[in-house]
Amino acid sequence: MKGTRTLLSLAVGLAFASPSVYAADFVCPSDQAQLTPIPTLQGTGSASALATTSTSTGAVSPDSFRVKGVVTTVGQSLTKGFYLTDPVGDGDPATSDGIFVYLSDKDFATKYKDIKPGAELCLEAQVEEFLGGTQLKLKWDGTEPRLKVLGQGKNVPVSVLKVNDDESLKQALNRHEGMRVRLDSSSDLHLTRNFSFDYKASRTNLELSHKAPLIKPTQLHVASSPEAVALAAKNGNNRLAVESDFKVQNGALPWFPALDADQGYLRIGDQIDGLEGTVIYNKDAFRLMVPNDVTIGVANLLRTAQDDRQLTAPTRTPGSNLRIASFNVLNYFTSAPEIGGDLNNTCQGTYKDSCNRGAKTLLAFEKQRTKIANAITEMDADLLGLMEMENNGFGDNSALHNLVTRLNEQQKDTSKHYAYVRLPVTALTDGKFFGGDAIMVAMIYRPALITPSGDASVIKLPEQRYITGGAAKTAGQRDSLVQTFTIAKSKEPLTVVVNHLKSKGSGCYENGDGKTEPADLQGKCTEFRVSAAKVLGEAVSKLPGQVLLVGDFNSYAKEDPIRVLTDYNPATSERKIVSASHTFIGEQPYEQMGREATKNYGFVDLNVKFNKEKAISYSYDGELGTLDYALANSALASKVAGVSDWHINAFESNQFEYAAKFTDALLKSDNPFSASDHDPIIVDLKLESDATKPDTSSGGGALGLGLLALLPLAWRRRR
Repeated sequence: MKGTRTLLSLAVGLAFASPSVYAADFVCPSDQAQLTPIPTLQGTGSASALATTSTSTGAVSPDSFRVKGVVTTVGQSLTKGFYLTDPVGDGDPATSDGIFVYLSDKDFATKYKDIKPGAELCLEAQVEEFLGGTQLKLKWDGTEPRLKVLGQGKNVPVSVLKVNDDESLKQALNRHEGMRVRLDSSSDLHLTRNFSFDYKASRTNLELSHKAPLIKPTQLHVASSPEAVALAAKNGNNRLAVESDFKVQNGALPWFPALDADQGYLRIGDQIDGLEGTVIYNKDAFRLMVPNDVTIGVANLLRTAQDDRQLTAPTRTPGSNLRIASFNVLNYFTSAPEIGGDLNNTCQGTYKDSCNRGAKTLLAFEKQRTKIANAITEMDADLLGLMEMENNGFGDNSALHNLVTRLNEQQKDTSKHYAYVRLPVTALTDGKFFGGDAIMVAMIYRPALITPSGDASVIKLPEQRYITGGAAKTAGQRDSLVQTFTIAKSKEPLTVVVNHLKSKGSGCYENGDGKTEPADLQGKCTEFRVSAAKVLGEAVSKLPGQVLLVGDFNSYAKEDPIRVLTDYNPATSERKIVSASHTFIGEQPYEQMGREATKNYGFVDLNVKFNKEKAISYSYDGELGTLDYALANSALASKVAGVSDWHINAFESNQFEYAAKFTDALLKSDNPFSASDHDPIIVDLKLESDATKPDTSSGGGALGLGLLALLPLAWRRRR
């Protein structure tokens, strides 16, 4: 494909060098007919038609070809070699004008100094399909490659990357494979996975998608439905990783040196205007390899005001008189020796790092606590459900007490001070712990506004006990916390239930080997979460009056557990929802064999009701969705005035989290952004003083999504 010719800065002013020959017997043909154009080698398919002999890593051509082109990029780490482009091309947009030339040599930088961008080369090589990527495999004369440098200072062709209406991003990348490209607004590529450590490739990078960030298929469609399967396939063809091909300091983004927690941040949804790189296929993915001479700044980020940071939490809905929120605080632990908190349930009386999922040093903990406390203070919730608090009791040396103390210290208005819900000793494990996990759910509230009515209670969720391979195994779940409150503005009591269902990445009976992801796209242990949803639904349905369930349900909006709690209809659903086998509640057997769910429990998903497809609280592997919910019974649903997610975490880079790996000296900040990995969900209630009087409020959509305040953040940056 013909590229738009531009002069790289490093090529300007270079004089033509005398030819360099690495294999003395190699002669570059003067007759163009004896040269094979790069587009001919690439072809129009996903693989070269010339590579016909199978190998352990793909295929190779039986014949070799003589090729001429201009070097656009040199690979230094991810790829070993250089990229060659036909400066004229064949005029066919379906074929790539560029290709990778494999040349692995530890002395590349010194031995092949003249192989650099702008160099014109002639070489002899076979065409090879290597692990999905098309490349040239050089022919060698003994220890020297059959290669000749013809000159320097050539124009390096750069094409604007555009995706045609009738193709996927993957198809567009395939026809640009090996070519140097530039992104601009017409590319319509958006950040879909923020700057983070990519465990699949063991590299720090980010990911782009065409037209919009990717949505988790089961956020929008029922698991295993044709629509969910189709969206999963579409998402798989709509990813482009962006990274540097040389070793950089952990936490650094070489092509974006402005990276900063307060001003130079990246958000999911951003477009990146003016970034240049070479399209490669490596480690099972298309990647834009950005050379070390390319940098962009904040001015190159294209972002709408709606997609930018909400510097303040959503304002209270007019007419509302009580705000309830839910927040996963990402392992708020105080048990490390430097911090001095009590040990959690799993430490068994002796501290070790393995029983501490949170901060291991006082410095890291102070950063975490500051960000979490600033976020909660800004939310201004009257009652807040918390997940991932350390399960180290309710005493003065507990994580829960530590957090509430900090919140109250930074709030001068005593009417806004918090207290925390305590369980009676009889409901605690060993008279101290809430259940058996290292983390627990918790609830804090403002005594000036609401008053607990009676003791808090526990809904015990199922656990599994089973034998596999002759070994006895167990799988647990975190129990739910229940507290009823009396409220000055309402004659009717309000009961809040805080939940944190089984993780999608943990083990249980239905997982088998515990490594393979289920084909239904719901993650691991779905049946076990269904069991929890059934037990939870039965228990909560019996509670009188106004009831609200909040928390991290580890289920996207159209997945089985949420459907059981909300709107699943077994009579009309093609997919039958099934619970887990070998389950117990305490010592009592629950279901030895999984059963089909026969009903739903009628709770209203408030976030989806108010915000529809904008109900987002989490990002995983480049796909957005919601794991965090506020589910109301019918008695409460009509009293809801507004619901919003405050997007302080899901759209941000986790490199700015207090304890993110591979960040080294990257500056952190006290601001609430990247305080956790989940966005808080906020519910504003309009409770009538006369509980018999119906509330006809219809709500109004997401709060806080108006114009972005243009003032800089007032938070302090910290190392």
